[in-house]
Amino acid sequence: MRRKFGLAGVGLILCFSLAAAPAPDFSGPELAQRLGCWACHALHGRGGKAGAPLDGIGARLAPGDLQEVLTRPRSRHPGAKMPSYAHLRPGEMEALVEYLASMK
Repeated sequence: MRRKFGLAGVGLILCFSLAAAPAPDFSGPELAQRLGCWACHALHGRGGKAGAPLDGIGARLAPGDLQEVLTRPRSRHPGAKMPSYAHLRPGEMEALVEYLASMK
């Protein structure tokens, strides 16, 4: 015997599946730490000196520009030694860009 789900039943199934989805296992600050950003960049006077300080980066660059710098660092600074982070998963890239954009 086949059961039929109405539109409300399908909606409930979708709600429960979305509610049960695990939270991402990363945040912007955790990603910055894991990726080694502080080896080259400073924030609040702490960190490396090889790259530009990240204080106020969110006021200087729009989110799209931040993503461009993260995925193609030499597009803005041809001599940059910063690696590309284009390999990050979409959720990771969004979290990192959001974190950097919040630094105003």
